[in-house]
Formats: sequence, C-alpha cells, structure tokens
Amino acid sequence: MTRTFVFAIWFLVNNIYQWCSCVFICPTNNGFYPNNNDQHSFYSCSNDIPYLIQCPSNLVWHQEKLQCDWIDEILPSKCQPYKQPDNRSPKKWLSNGIPLIGKDSNWGSDLEHLGSPFGIFVDKHKNAIYVADSDNSRVQKYDLITKVTTTVAGLTGSKGSNSNQLQLPRSVYVDRDENIYIADTDNNRIQLWLKGAREGITVAGGNGKGKNLNQIGACQYIWVDESENNTIYISDFYNDRVVKWIPFAETSTVVAGGHGSGKKSNQLSLPRGIYLDKCKNLYIADLFNHRIQLWMKDSEDGITVAGGNGQGNARNQLYDPWDVKVDEYGNVFVADATNKRIQKWEPNASEGETVVGGKGWGSDANQFKEPVSLDFDSEGNLYISDFRNHRIQRFQIDKTAVDV
Repeated sequence: MTRTFVFAIWFLVNNIYQWCSCVFICPTNNGFYPNNNDQHSFYSCSNDIPYLIQCPSNLVWHQEKLQCDWIDEILPSKCQPYKQPDNRSPKKWLSNGIPLIGKDSNWGSDLEHLGSPFGIFVDKHKNAIYVADSDNSRVQKYDLITKVTTTVAGLTGSKGSNSNQLQLPRSVYVDRDENIYIADTDNNRIQLWLKGAREGITVAGGNGKGKNLNQIGACQYIWVDESENNTIYISDFYNDRVVKWIPFAETSTVVAGGHGSGKKSNQLSLPRGIYLDKCKNLYIADLFNHRIQLWMKDSEDGITVAGGNGQGNARNQLYDPWDVKVDEYGNVFVADATNKRIQKWEPNASEGETVVGGKGWGSDANQFKEPVSLDFDSEGNLYISDFRNHRIQRFQIDKTAVDV
C-alpha cells in the first residue's frame, strides 16, 4: 500500500474536504485555525469541513484571540506564551504519590500492571492518562474518573512491525479528537491510531533506521502542534537532533541540533523529552549534556534554561534529564532521572528546587527508581512515569501552600 493511498484513506476517514486550491486538514471537528499561506484569512472548521474565511480589510488573523485584529498588535516578537504568577499558581505538591497503575511496583502485562512505562500524556479534556507501555508493546489508557485501564493501541506482548503492532513505544500524544500519536521506537516510525481504530497508520518515518531526513535514528519523545496541521516534533535520539514532520510528508525538517553530538549552543547530545509552547518555542531535555535547552522559534542555537553545569545533584545541576514540561507561568519542570527527583526551575533562575522525590532510590510513595516522564492535569496535579518501578503516580497539589 503506497503512502499516497494511505493518505487518501486518512482523509476519507476524517471527512476532510478540499475547499480551496490547497488541502487543509481540520485538527479538530470544530474550531478556528490560521491559514499558513495568508495571514489575512483563517479556516473555520465545522464537522471536519474547513471553510476559508477572509478577514476584513487591513486586519490579520490572531490565533491566540481567535479573531481578526490589527497587524501591529500581533507581531511574532510580541507573542507572550506565559502568564504572570498569581496567588493561585501551584506552589507545592504533596511528597507522597498515589499509584494509579502498577501499585505494587512489579513488572506485569495484565491491565493492573506495566512493563517499563515510558512517556505519559494527560488528556486534560477527557480526564484520562495515556501510557507508552514499552515492554508490553502497547499504549494503555487509564480513566481518571472510572479508574479503568484499557489497551488502546498495540497488542499486549506481541511486538512487531505490522500496522496493528508496536515495538518499544516510547512516547504518546493525544489530540483533541482522541487520536493517538505514538513514537514506535524500534520500528523507526510515528504511528497514528485514530480514535477507536484497531491498527495504526504511519505518518512519519517508516523508512528504516538512519540519519537521512526521511529516516529516524531512534524516535524518543514527540509533540504535536495542533495549530499547524498537526505537525509532529520528534526527538531523534541517536541523530542528536529534533525534527518536525508534517504528517505523510516524505521528509522532515531539522529544527534543533543536527550538528553532531556536542555541548555547543547549536548541538545536542541524545535529546529526549520535548515541549512546544504556544509561541512555538521548543524546550529540549538534552540528556548527556545534563541541561534543558530552549530553542526560540526559527533560532539556530539553543539557550540553557536549566542545568548545564555538569552532571550532579546540586541545585544548579541535573543528571540525565529525561523529560521536560513548562507550566502556564513559564516554570520549567524536569524529570531528573538519575537524581530520582522532579526539579522546578522558575524563569531566569540559576538553580532549581525539588518538588517531589529526591529521597533516594526506592519504591516508597515519596521515592523513585527512574522518573522518565511527567505531565499535569487541568488542576495542576503532577503525574510521573517511574520506569523501573513500573508504575504511574499522581502527586496532588498541597492546597495549604496555595494562597486562595
């Protein structure tokens, strides 16, 4: 089956129609989205059908405001990705985590257990957490309301390269329509599992392991830009680069690194976790450089915003950072794996503070063996994937430390 044919099938499944000279794919069933070819117009999606709408004369589309506005008010340099801290911003989390899956910290393949869980994704709209269950070659969905776990991608214990299989999945991203994007690491591809599907579609890679732009060396973590035709950002581990890949395109584009392994500002060394903010600035967990790099949109160099002072457990150091997330106030949170802790670096800080963990190697409620991924729900509760404890924990906000 050719990639072109698969692309056509995907269009039909999602009810995507061509209403202008170029094809625009609605990221969600309904909503408003920018026209990347003309800032004086935008797309209005209704039931998956895109309609091209022109702004009034002299106005341009402002995605953040979801309205047409004057051009001098929305220059890219004025993009403000974060809020100013207020009295309701989370200050502290309870030190003991609540296990959600893998409560006994034992490896397993049933619905109550995990096998070396890697990346997690919290669906803030549907109250669910998705887990890349690596050893079991599957993605698990845990409903935070019903507390029921289901397998939503892959076949438990059956690794492979068929369309209904995965092989060492490392990361997962879920869009607003509950379609699941998966870093299928050992198959060197990104798979898209449409909501309720029994098999996946290759939307990036799939051309073997390599360093060419149509290949992936080892896809680790992914992020999907739903405001830009679901463009996929991929941390290409062994190629020391981060690439972005338009779904079904033949090749990718390097957006960070790609200059060999190293510690210069234009280099990365085994990048893992990535986070893209709403201004399209990219945060990268630069594993072997023990730092978090910020690559501003269209920049050729990164800026160190956490760590970068050698490996270690001091407050200004990190030791094998695996994942990174940034909250709405610009605070950088790091899964500091070898230090068994989660660190918070405030904007422009010279050192971080431990928010959970840091109590040594172990399986107690306040300990980790190897925290490799983190995410937040809509209330600010913190979720951690503990790779060697084979569990997912929730750390709730300490409400006594939040000024109301």
